[in-house]
Amino acid sequence: MKINFRHIFAIGLVLFISAFNCVQAQKAVLSLDTSSIRIGERVLLRLNATLPKSASIYWPAISDTLTAKVEVATKSKIDTNATSRNEFTNYSQTILITSFDTGYHYIPPFTIHYSYAGDTSRHELLSEGVYLKVRTVEVDTTKAIRDIRGPVQAPLTFEELVPFLAAIAVLALIIGLIWYYLWRKRMNKPLFPVITRTQGPPWQIALQNLESLENKKLWQNGKIKEYYSELTDIIRHYLHEQHGIEAMEMITAEIIAAYDSAGLHGDARSVLTNILMQADYVKFAKAIPLRNENELSMTYSRQFIDTTKPVATTPETKPTDNNTIQAPYPEVKA
Repeated sequence: MKINFRHIFAIGLVLFISAFNCVQAQKAVLSLDTSSIRIGERVLLRLNATLPKSASIYWPAISDTLTAKVEVATKSKIDTNATSRNEFTNYSQTILITSFDTGYHYIPPFTIHYSYAGDTSRHELLSEGVYLKVRTVEVDTTKAIRDIRGPVQAPLTFEELVPFLAAIAVLALIIGLIWYYLWRKRMNKPLFPVITRTQGPPWQIALQNLESLENKKLWQNGKIKEYYSELTDIIRHYLHEQHGIEAMEMITAEIIAAYDSAGLHGDARSVLTNILMQADYVKFAKAIPLRNENELSMTYSRQFIDTTKPVATTPETKPTDNNTIQAPYPEVKA
């Protein structure tokens, strides 16, 4: 049998080239974005490996330092990318490193292990080592040495003042709400004013409010102070709305003085005085009036409003003094 050495050589050459290409395709590369940095600066170190898709890869663990003088600041996850050859995959990781020692620092190679299914042995890829030059900060020795500058006081910006201004505004709002609550409580008024729709003239509304108060039967149920507070509030509102006297913010003596200044009905003055004083005795001296005194306070409040309300006149008729209170107001007992 004649052996054709040319065919054997050709087959061997093809097998050698295939094996060489496969070995060349499997590689690990370690590279730096730049090989020279100033002390304290950071630089990216890249580790890439190309392996067959069928291989199981064991990536090297990277700690906080690569060498005694090269530190790891951060590191990315391991990324995978396709290659020009479908049966291979490229693995990569970026590592942000720095150094605080000047000179040349050698970063040793990384070893990447891998294995195949059904094969218990582990193969390895070894990258090359790289050098990193760390240089010091250049100093101009021709210039004189100057003192270290102190901290620079930057002016406050509006954005920095906003939290303080907001806190002051909230504090002022809280103080205002507390003051408003205490003021309404001292005036014996509800926290939020009840807005009612005004119907009719002030004297008519006052008489309607007196009727509503009477129907509540406050003093009959032992709420004598509440009874006189509402009674005097009705009288005060009437004086304010009908005659322009700011009675809501006045004490009894001030109301009487304002009544005299307004030149209103003289006969009703003593009645108003007694109504207000009776209420003051109850609210401040804690006096307990008799049953008929409570009833008379309501009766004479109505007569006071009837006496001091405006009287419509016509050219043919003259106003008569029909609204004069006939019975004297009883003396107030403390």
